Amino acid sequence: MRLSWAFLVLAVGNANAAPSGSPASSYDFGYEHDAYGPHPLAVFKSAAELEVPKLDVLLSSQACDTSLYTFMTPRGGATREPQATILDSNGELIWTQPWRGQQLYNLMVQEYRGEKYLTFWAGDDTVGGHGAGTIIMLDKYYYLYREIRAANGLDADLHDFRITENGTALITVYQTVQQDLREVGKNLVGPVWDCLVQEIDLETGRALFEWRALDHWRLSDSFKDIGGDGEGDHAYDFFHMNSVAKDARGNYLTSSRYMHSLTYIDGATGDVIWILGGKRNMFRDLSNGTATNFAYQHDARWSGNDTITIFDNGVDDVHRDIADTRGLKVKIDEKAMTVSVVTEYFNTHKIHGVSQGSFQTLSNGNVLLGYGNSAAFTEFASDGEILCDTHFGPESRFGKAEIQSYRVYKYEWHGFPTTKPSSAVRRNSERNWSFYVSWNGATEVSMWVLQGTQDNNATDKDWRELNRTKKVGFEAAFELRKSYSQYLRAVAVNSEGHMLGVSEPLNVSAVEEQLLSTETLTFIDDENLTTEIAMVIGGVIVLGLLLRMGIVAWNNRPTVYWRIPTVPD
Repeated sequence: MRLSWAFLVLAVGNANAAPSGSPASSYDFGYEHDAYGPHPLAVFKSAAELEVPKLDVLLSSQACDTSLYTFMTPRGGATREPQATILDSNGELIWTQPWRGQQLYNLMVQEYRGEKYLTFWAGDDTVGGHGAGTIIMLDKYYYLYREIRAANGLDADLHDFRITENGTALITVYQTVQQDLREVGKNLVGPVWDCLVQEIDLETGRALFEWRALDHWRLSDSFKDIGGDGEGDHAYDFFHMNSVAKDARGNYLTSSRYMHSLTYIDGATGDVIWILGGKRNMFRDLSNGTATNFAYQHDARWSGNDTITIFDNGVDDVHRDIADTRGLKVKIDEKAMTVSVVTEYFNTHKIHGVSQGSFQTLSNGNVLLGYGNSAAFTEFASDGEILCDTHFGPESRFGKAEIQSYRVYKYEWHGFPTTKPSSAVRRNSERNWSFYVSWNGATEVSMWVLQGTQDNNATDKDWRELNRTKKVGFEAAFELRKSYSQYLRAVAVNSEGHMLGVSEPLNVSAVEEQLLSTETLTFIDDENLTTEIAMVIGGVIVLGLLLRMGIVAWNNRPTVYWRIPTVPD
């Protein structure tokens, strides 16, 4: 009996400092059918101002890469404000932040001069399917390290920004130019969006290389109908560049959404070396057309010397149901000019990503697809098997742009915010009052220690430890006890036991006075804890006796057999 009591006391003691972690992940029918609205949110009592997507994990596997964080930029008609957001492998928040009220795209971790930086685009995305803004670089303290503009007085486009191994940067740029439109059926000169690749020196901002699509492509090569574009202020977006990469040979690979093609560009001359896909495809398809029939694609990258990965949307806003979106890996032979499919990556929910999207090959060989306009991301094994499937908005509203993320990537990240941890006293799910604490952006916290003092002017040595809990989720909670001091604070501790930060002290009495007008604070009473435990155990024993009596009575009941008349079959 002593062992049972000790176990129960230990269990209750641990419960008083239970971390605020995520529940077990599983498919949530209500989530997927608007029970929580178009933009389900995770809510934090210590940081109520944060806007963080609540995830629905449809499928999970230990084979997914849990060592990395998930990076996204949630935005859309149902959001309060666009965010740059980092989540851990359980969907718990690591960091989130808006930026000057601007639209945000393409959150990544990139290296420059031996240091890791967060990079993302911020600006105006209402200028015709692309963006006019700047590239933001934040250091590990979340301070602005650099704000990057395109060269020659142009705006940086939202679609891509890549820091090269040489310390330069690749940027996509859009510029309106006047063009003869007769080849696309209009007998006039009108505005056209030209697409540029710029490689710039990050220190000086000077363009080291510049390439223009209109110098190498005809308007009639496009799959996009001109419609009412090309007149007045409505420029014709014939090319729509959405990714650029530089390889070890010094050449550039760029993707054109409306050409349904990839263009490989000579890094010295700017000449087109070859074109894959579209009307001007130069490769013989060895996979019955499935290696070159990609359409409206995004995020084309080299994966080795002869393999290219592509997020193949297959559909757009006008042609929403002509194909299922897929990830595509192809192998090319530049001598024989052949191409073949290596692997296709399909989501079993047949998601139609009508815009945006990403394909990332992870270090363990897995493949991560972000579905852009549809609020989902999926991790596959290299052979195409689905390992983990996650939604950050209801599937019933996919394609409506209420909650979306241009890309979804995974990276390692270590963040050290210079802010203090946030704390608050609020009710928990059992209606008892608790002390909550969190720290936006802090990746190295492994333990939260609750401290108390009776002195408003206490020094560090006057604070004594009251409780501690392992950090599991973004927010930790400590149930309040009557024995606790008047002033409380939480200390963030790393895995080596070093203090990382301390929250501002909270005067529990002041909180009590503030809330007494509407309700009464309820605390855990240490003095009555033994009595409460005894009452619980007594209740369990009584219930057990009653159940036992009921079973005995049922087993000894009179037995009556009813004769059932039989009828022919």
